[in-house]
Amino acid sequence: MPTVLLVEDNTSSQFLLEDVFSYDHIPARLITVTSGEQVQIMAVSLKPDLILMDLRLPGIDGLETTEILRRNPATKDIPVWAITAYAMPGDEEKAMASGCNEYITKPFPTRMLADRLRAFFRELSKTEPPKNVPSQSADR
Repeated sequence: MPTVLLVEDNTSSQFLLEDVFSYDHIPARLITVTSGEQVQIMAVSLKPDLILMDLRLPGIDGLETTEILRRNPATKDIPVWAITAYAMPGDEEKAMASGCNEYITKPFPTRMLADRLRAFFRELSKTEPPKNVPSQSADR
């Protein structure tokens, strides 16, 4: 099962995103961390298929955290979707320049997010070999 790492310090937003995964049957395991420092460690060990990144975080913010993830060879290819209340002109451009692949502003329609996540995982399943399946030898 694919893994999504949610980086969100606001408990209301955490609950909302957990509900999207649960009630909309998103085919992924959701793991939540609350800081940029935590995601840097967890992204290396978990190797998630997707990171959902709040941009306003305590300590290192989401933009700087994304830049750090992009510089790390172990995490540079993990897609990062910004999910943020920042909606001023130029905010999306800053997020994309930091390395985010998608930009979603809060509040967002939960159905829209669920549809985008399902589409992402459909595409992922087309390109990613099945995990934990023993390879078969041509000799058999």
